[in-house]
Amino acid sequence: MVDYHGRARSLLDWGERVVIIKQDGNVLVHQPVMREPVNWQPSGSKTDFNIEDEQLVLRSRHTKPPEKMKVSFRNLKLIVVTSLCDQASLMIAGMETDVVNDIISNPDMVEEGLRISKREKHVKSGLIDLFGYDKDHVPVVIEVKRSLASISAVQQLRMYVNDVKRDVDEADVRGILCAPRVPDMVKKLLADYGLEWQEVERRVVLPDDWQRTLKDF
Repeated sequence: MVDYHGRARSLLDWGERVVIIKQDGNVLVHQPVMREPVNWQPSGSKTDFNIEDEQLVLRSRHTKPPEKMKVSFRNLKLIVVTSLCDQASLMIAGMETDVVNDIISNPDMVEEGLRISKREKHVKSGLIDLFGYDKDHVPVVIEVKRSLASISAVQQLRMYVNDVKRDVDEADVRGILCAPRVPDMVKKLLADYGLEWQEVERRVVLPDDWQRTLKDF
């Protein structure tokens, strides 16, 4: 059972759960499903244990803001106590910015002769991912998505193209939606608006110099 008092009040009845107490004071109570904890205490909390009415009781207190949580255990299936050492930093690849960087490094992956002149170009409706010119010097607006292209991405690209047309006073402005996959219904909508698409595979590359070999041991 979990009884919480703080910025709100909650009571979680008996059930089987996983309780994690981290070295920085965080306390997390997880149910058998869902990613997020159902109850928690933030970093800096102080935790102690007592036996009350033949039950193990965990009490966690935090001062700013004032919060307290009481976790009562009727029985225990597993207890693990250890001290962890982890100074690694999380490295992420395959984000939208990685696709943008790939196109800047190699514009031909979109089309031959493309020249990128600006990244994150400001227009009335937002920020254009990439702006440039094709081999015939026609302005090109490029909207990049790291996953499946959607209807909302088409509308976004359409607004950007219309903004550029007004800004440069040109009727001939191209819009290209770049994504790893563009569904048929999105392609049809792009074509209806006179826009284009290019399926661009994103590279997911992480540095491997952190990997140890048997020679390191």
